[in-house]
Amino acid sequence: MSGVEHSADRFARWVVAADRIRATTKRLEKLAVLEGYLPTLDDASLMVAAHFFSGIVFPRHDQRTINVGGSILWSALAELTGADEEALAAAYTRHGDLGDMVGDVLAGRPSGQQSLEWMAAQFASLSAVRGTGMRRTIVRDTLGALGADEARYFAKLVAGELRIGLKEAQVEEAVARAFGRTLGAVRHANLLRGDVGEVAVLARRDALAEATLALFHPLGFMLAQPLPTAAEIVAVMPAPFVVEDKYDGIRVQAHVDGDEVRLYSRTLDEITQGYPDVVAALRGLGRGLVLDGELLAVDPTDRRRARPFATLQRRLGRKEPSAAMMADIPAAFVAYDILAASSLLVIANGWRDRRALLESLPWHSDGAHVAPYRSISTAEEIDAAFDSARANGNEGIIVKDPASPYTPGRRGKTWIKLKRALATLDVVVTGVERGHGRRNGVLSDYTFAVRASESDDTLLNVGKAYNGLTDVEIAALTERFKAITTQQFGRYHAVRPEIVLEVTFDIVQKSARHKAGYALRFPRIVRVRDDKPPSEIDTLQRVRELAGDG
Repeated sequence: MSGVEHSADRFARWVVAADRIRATTKRLEKLAVLEGYLPTLDDASLMVAAHFFSGIVFPRHDQRTINVGGSILWSALAELTGADEEALAAAYTRHGDLGDMVGDVLAGRPSGQQSLEWMAAQFASLSAVRGTGMRRTIVRDTLGALGADEARYFAKLVAGELRIGLKEAQVEEAVARAFGRTLGAVRHANLLRGDVGEVAVLARRDALAEATLALFHPLGFMLAQPLPTAAEIVAVMPAPFVVEDKYDGIRVQAHVDGDEVRLYSRTLDEITQGYPDVVAALRGLGRGLVLDGELLAVDPTDRRRARPFATLQRRLGRKEPSAAMMADIPAAFVAYDILAASSLLVIANGWRDRRALLESLPWHSDGAHVAPYRSISTAEEIDAAFDSARANGNEGIIVKDPASPYTPGRRGKTWIKLKRALATLDVVVTGVERGHGRRNGVLSDYTFAVRASESDDTLLNVGKAYNGLTDVEIAALTERFKAITTQQFGRYHAVRPEIVLEVTFDIVQKSARHKAGYALRFPRIVRVRDDKPPSEIDTLQRVRELAGDG
């Protein structure tokens, strides 16, 4: 493929649309741009455009990664232009954004003729090659084929930081408007397929009803709304309600079809290979099943007895655990919901109906079982359930409305989590520094941020922590931070916001020192949250609530 297509499908036209979307804060104006642009594309280009506008380069269910960090992009740009480190650093300082830095350095280059399909092929090539050198060559050659504005957005897509004020939900809405379909039909099809690009093509063809559940394509996880007291929970949820322990493991979605089992993390990454013991426990459970639950480290002599998260961490990230490790740290799956059976979605059913279906499955191993629950009606019973959960070594409790449907990827007040004993925030690291003394050789001081709001992913720094992790954890994180460093200023590394931490602290106080307007006093790192994507970290509103300003 030459990459040169008729004008409607040029990447340069996508860039013009993206700039128009970025230029307005008004939702309807953003949708109007998409509504006018999407119908002009052929099917293949429409699919790519929908992905790119959602800030992704592959479908949401696709397990491919491009493995390009800021350092590769930086060195490829230097190789292409001959710009020295000082010039690149100055450009980055001006913009604080890799994509805008690339556009600045390449300013004046005319628009290219490359198509959207050609751009998609470049990302596919990046996912297929091994080695930093080969990836750098592809990035360099791609930048060299593009004009300044196209290169700017190529870099933004590479970095996973599109930042034009769009999320997949808005792309779904635009697809519905552009092709005269109902938003509900578009969202349902996207839930089934996990591919907003494919769904856009189905919408154009008036074929949304043809979408079926794609087993082994992970769905979004339903999220619980945090509330700090039992009194606040009973104020928003009608009694009676059900309570389950909130386990100290990692959230996992299990897809089961006879003897074929695949496991997916909360970030929708496949982790099957790391947990053959859990796979064995789930085999033969049924056909076309999608289960939601918790993966836990358990006692070798009693697989219904959970062990602390710190124990499970020894297995996290290991693709092929040894038999000795699985014997020492066996894992188990505790199921607390079912999303599909016989490849048919059941998420619209109420919790009680889903629970009955979940319990009816032929559970046959202590390595996979159903989470217990209790029905209660009062704030006092919620507090007692919380105390019992903590006494059992669990994090807290989840309170659920027994009539509630399952809403993938959405947070509402039909599931509420109470974690009153330890105030924590989920944050993303934006910068790291070399430590001092014995930590001089590692990156151990972490600056972290929250999101501006549920609808605004702008990151606002709110603190800095260097306590809570072991030397082994810090050493491992140092290598990860080096790989995602976007710029270095002496001891300080600006990093791509990818690594999520759970932090605790004594109090939250107002402060002009940080962009958020608040600071955490004596922050400490509880754990690294590799199971949580940056899109699900806490917001400034949560910080305000903890400060008593909510």
